[in-house]
Amino acid sequence: MRPRFGRCSAVVAMAVAATVAAASPAQARQTDFAAAARQAVAETLPGHTLRERDTRSATSPLAAGEKVAVDTATFTGEGRVLLVARGVGAIREVVRRQLQPGTRVLAETTVPRPGVGSRKALITSTADRWGPGLTVLSWSERRGVNYQIAVRGAVSHDELLRLARALPEDDTGVPERVRSLVARAEPPTDSGVDAVDKNAEFGTFGLSNKVVDGAGVATDDFGNEATLCNGCAYWSGNWAGLFQHLLYADGKMSYSAIDCMFGSQTASATAAWQRMEGLSADGIAGPDTRGRMDNYLTYTWTDDSVEYLGRVRSITMVRVQNLYYYGPKITYDYSGGTMPGC
Repeated sequence: MRPRFGRCSAVVAMAVAATVAAASPAQARQTDFAAAARQAVAETLPGHTLRERDTRSATSPLAAGEKVAVDTATFTGEGRVLLVARGVGAIREVVRRQLQPGTRVLAETTVPRPGVGSRKALITSTADRWGPGLTVLSWSERRGVNYQIAVRGAVSHDELLRLARALPEDDTGVPERVRSLVARAEPPTDSGVDAVDKNAEFGTFGLSNKVVDGAGVATDDFGNEATLCNGCAYWSGNWAGLFQHLLYADGKMSYSAIDCMFGSQTASATAAWQRMEGLSADGIAGPDTRGRMDNYLTYTWTDDSVEYLGRVRSITMVRVQNLYYYGPKITYDYSGGTMPGC
């Protein structure tokens, strides 16, 4: 069976992972989020195939001990990747003041939703000076229930809104305790750790200079790390292993080839990734490559979790707050087993 990632575990941080033909849309929502999303995608954006589905429990960013239930469904087709996600629990409402610092807002809009009426929504982008990224539509169905549609590839605002309208009614109940936490939530802040020049300070927080630092908005977590290449100072270790997993997610490297060493095979895979992205294919993970790669990271509302939206498969990575590094060891969990840390 082809391995599919769930979440990265252990001491991990990033501050830088059925058919229901007989059921009504509402019933499909209750029993199978992915099936409900598949029906909505088929109605509004035909030509996309359900590729992956996942249901997981994440740590709430608002209160210790609280959990957030996250459902995701990933689709491919028409030269793009779609991630449809729902989070239920103590999570921040989708409003400007509750966005991660540095988030780029393209538009404020509304989404007519069955059962609850018009909901305020935000369209954001992870694109930056390093090039294109994800376009993301997100909204709160009610306090404690959030939705997100993230797209890697060309997509119009109208397409996003049509898909959002087509998703079935969601009457998920949220306890008063959780609604109160959401109402009192303070906006997220940036620790400033990403302001450090990692090419000079790389490894400050980790073991043997083989870690990945980061905090706040995720789309600078790779761009400000050390360059990787065959023979570079950080050619082996956790950072090299993480980079290989991203190449694997984009179909440029086999899983069996991941060895946490940036050798000639990884350099060739990097060059293939660069050609796919229209970059100079030198086989070196320099600033333009790393900066482009982290543009394909998206949050699903919890500060400890980001998702790399690969062209072939997605990787969900757990971010442990207040540590701000990957290391000293990482284990990568997936449906077929566990890979030891680098």
